[in-house]
Amino acid sequence: MSLFQRTNVPILAPRADLTWASGAVFNPGAWYDGRQVHLVFRAVPAGYRRFRLPAARPGEPTYGFAPYISSLGYATSTDGVHFTWRETPLLTPGEPFDCYGLEDPRLTFLEGRYWIVHTVLSTPAFGPGDGVRIGLASTTDFVQVEKHGVIGPPVRDKDAALFPRRIRGKLALLHRIEPDIQIVYFRDWEELRNPERWNRHLADLDEHVVLRPSRRWERKKVGVGPPPIETPEGWLLIYHGVDETYTYRAGVALLDLDDPQRVIAWAPMPVLEPQLPFEREGDVPNVVFPEGAVVIDGQLHLYYGAADRVIGHAQAPLQDVVDFVLEVQRRTWTMPRVYMMPCDRGRALRTIEASASVSVERLHGGQPILEPDPQHPWESRVVLNPAAVLVEAGEELERLMDAWQLPDAERERLRKAGGACVMIYRAQGAKGSPAGHAPSSLGLAVLTPMLELVRRWPEPVIRPEAVFHDLGAEDARCTKIGDTYYLFYTGYSSEQPRFPSFVGRVHICLATTQDFVHWELHGPIAGNVNEVDNKNAALLPEPVNGKWLLLHRPLDGRHPMAIHLAEADQPEGPFYSRGLLMASYRYQEFARSWIGAGGPPIALGDQRFLMVYHQGHLDWDGRREYDLAVALLDFNCPRPVTARLEPLMRPCGDAEKVGDSELGVDNVLFACANYVWQNNLIIPYAAADSRIFGARIPMHALIAALHQCSTEELAVSAVKPS
Repeated sequence: MSLFQRTNVPILAPRADLTWASGAVFNPGAWYDGRQVHLVFRAVPAGYRRFRLPAARPGEPTYGFAPYISSLGYATSTDGVHFTWRETPLLTPGEPFDCYGLEDPRLTFLEGRYWIVHTVLSTPAFGPGDGVRIGLASTTDFVQVEKHGVIGPPVRDKDAALFPRRIRGKLALLHRIEPDIQIVYFRDWEELRNPERWNRHLADLDEHVVLRPSRRWERKKVGVGPPPIETPEGWLLIYHGVDETYTYRAGVALLDLDDPQRVIAWAPMPVLEPQLPFEREGDVPNVVFPEGAVVIDGQLHLYYGAADRVIGHAQAPLQDVVDFVLEVQRRTWTMPRVYMMPCDRGRALRTIEASASVSVERLHGGQPILEPDPQHPWESRVVLNPAAVLVEAGEELERLMDAWQLPDAERERLRKAGGACVMIYRAQGAKGSPAGHAPSSLGLAVLTPMLELVRRWPEPVIRPEAVFHDLGAEDARCTKIGDTYYLFYTGYSSEQPRFPSFVGRVHICLATTQDFVHWELHGPIAGNVNEVDNKNAALLPEPVNGKWLLLHRPLDGRHPMAIHLAEADQPEGPFYSRGLLMASYRYQEFARSWIGAGGPPIALGDQRFLMVYHQGHLDWDGRREYDLAVALLDFNCPRPVTARLEPLMRPCGDAEKVGDSELGVDNVLFACANYVWQNNLIIPYAAADSRIFGARIPMHALIAALHQCSTEELAVSAVKPS
């Protein structure tokens, strides 16, 4: 794209008269002190030869170079474009930890010193050894430079950069353990070099992710570029992304000033990619590797390695870059930060293509059981995401039918069917306020246990009128406790929006009833679960070890976009978080995946439960898919998730794949309900956020299939906070 204006020739290139910089000069860090730009760059002497890597995996580079040992050089400029070399290197190999090279420096001025965060090699580049670590050096004058040794965990780690000021009183460092960019905080410089601190960070690495690959152009990995640049709108982060052909491009994001792990805006397309001959041809072709950036008189000067041979320069007005990423964000749906299962690097990623080992029957020939009603304005557009409760024939059903004032024919139909499925479903009508937003209401319908419609109420039973759900009452789950039905639902409120693409905020609300017609609205549930945006709440039907457990999915905080547990002494709360229960696996087909509870889990006895849940995915082109999965929970075990079957159902056919044309929510299956009827699991579910369907699965076959699954790789469990 044309956001940046390139300098059409390299600003630094190898020099035959300087042996240490005669082969390649690239990947520079930079800092502007108000008078001149300091540039610290990587340099390799000539004489290295290209060789074929014997164990190159498909899609990875097939060659390396030897001998290939880098030093760090130094140059200065007063205009940011024309540089004066120092003819001796700034840093050279010489310690055991950097004896095979110093590479890819990032330069930050902080607390009176220039800090040079770089990559060090204790084993040969391109060799079989695993000696790639983060090195730290510092100086006050670029004459005397002190090496501080290795920082970081005992794994391959690089692309690190310090923030130019403390954040909430702590030093902050971005780094990259493939394939994501992570952040870590330190009290002081000593802790930065403390192995125990790094081991704690490594133990739950995915919790510290800032950016992960999300588009095809960065599918292989992303890495930090220059140290973040502070602007009034946020930290401007320029980074590199690598695709499966190993083309390197530059991307841009904006991070929150007080919480840089929170991404305010993120451009889905690269802002700089290989175009000029010196970017496309070199030792490693098709590489733009941004590593240094300074601001001079409002102009952002970006310095990058080109084709691992020379240094390129591009510039743009800083405000234009910030405005660009913000404008792109306004036109793009924001995906909150997603926590996923840590990736075992010795094991191939899962694939979603594998079909479930149990047969799923779409009821009624795959036709909808409930569709929008154009005669009812509040549900004229879409109906979706129903809660449902099975009420078997007997006194409870007779009481409810009296409360509903059903005619004799409908009563008799339910009696003959053996009971009723009472459904509380989400519905939307025409666009409302704010502009373009259609607030959701909750409607009521009664069906047979096999999901044949008997009665549908013409008016909603819960309207988006109270301030805690004025933008919508959504995605309810219903659990019967005693003679009361507890409905946990998502309240969408215009108060205190927290995410850029959200009109408001979402929180878990509670309503209770004894007849489904008259409701008591309790508002947001008490406790600490609503301290962050939260949704997908489902109450277990019986207590576990004396506590009522609530499944929920926070959108922020620790382990976001995964299923958590909360506990309470009473089914209405207050609910306090017990932490993570389970997170999504990583899949080859998707950039990111997340999960959320389906209906209330089904009790199997002895503190064991069957849980249906949804999996959400974003593929490498930004398209969404939601499918359904199922798990076994056993709260007698330290790790309660004992088996997972993924996927159970994926969108199938146009009826499930194509939704409302204006809402544009396609390829979605979403369940908020499940129950057992005649030894079958019945799942009412929504498809494409537009209409409601039903599915049936034999329970014995489902349980047998689950018992063949394993969750040995699940390394997390729900624990009480310390």
